Amino acid sequence: MKHIKSLDQFTINEQLFGSDILKFAKLLNFSFEEEGEKEPNLLNADNPSGQGSPRVQIQKIQASEMDGYGATVGITDKSENGNIKQPTSGPIGNIVNSAYANLNVPTRKIPGTDGGNLGCAAAVSMIFYRATGYAIAGSGAITLGTSSMWEHFSKESEKPGSVWKKITNWKTESQPGDIILTSRGTRPGHVGVVVDGGNIISNSSGGFQGDKKGQIELNYNLNSWDNVAQRNPSKTASFRYVGPYKATWDSQQGVIA
Repeated sequence: MKHIKSLDQFTINEQLFGSDILKFAKLLNFSFEEEGEKEPNLLNADNPSGQGSPRVQIQKIQASEMDGYGATVGITDKSENGNIKQPTSGPIGNIVNSAYANLNVPTRKIPGTDGGNLGCAAAVSMIFYRATGYAIAGSGAITLGTSSMWEHFSKESEKPGSVWKKITNWKTESQPGDIILTSRGTRPGHVGVVVDGGNIISNSSGGFQGDKKGQIELNYNLNSWDNVAQRNPSKTASFRYVGPYKATWDSQQGVIA
C-alpha cells in the first residue's frame, strides 16, 4: 500500500491539451478518474432513509496496521473476485473503518471501470455499502459515475431530514467519514472518503508511481485534493452521511465476476 503523494509537480492545462488530456495524463502518471458506464446492477441494495448514526466508533489505525486491518473486521478476501458484501458478519458499521478495511481492494474486475481506470465511484460505493449495508446512490450497491453521485447527493441534501448533508467549505469543515467529491459531468472527476488527519482514501487508476493500477489506496489529503478541485471548484464538496446503518445483510449474494 502506498501513502500520501504530492501532486504539485503535475500541472495540466486542459485548454492546451483538449481531447488529448487523458492520454497525456497517463504518460505523466497523473491519477484521476473519468466517468464510468451506467450502473452495472451487480447487487440490488436499499436506499437509506431516516436519521441514524454509526453502530461502532472510529478505530484509530496506526500506519503499520493499515494493510492488515481489513482482516480484523472481516474483509478477508481482497482478490479480484471478492464478494461485494463482506464481512460475513454484516456491515462494518462505520464509514471510516470501512475505508481502512478496504485498502488494497481492487476495482479492476468491476464491470464498467475499464480495468480499474474508472473505478473511483465504484471504490467509494463499495466502502459505503460494506459500512452501511445501503446503496450510496441509486438502486445498486455499485455506482460508477461521479456526476450521478453529485446529482444524487446534491438533490438529497436539499430535502428536510435527508441522510446527506452538503459541506461546501470542504477544505476546512470536512470530517472523517465524509465523501469528498469533484464532479465534471462527462469529463474527469474523482471521489474519495475522508479519514483521520484530513487524509483521503480513494481508487488509484495507477497514476501514482508505485501504486498498482485499479485498487483502493490512501493517496490524497485535503490539501492535495486542491489539484482535483481546481478542475471544477463549483462542483467540489464533501457530503456527510447521517443516515442509518444495517446490522445484517440482505439475502442476496454479490460476487464480482
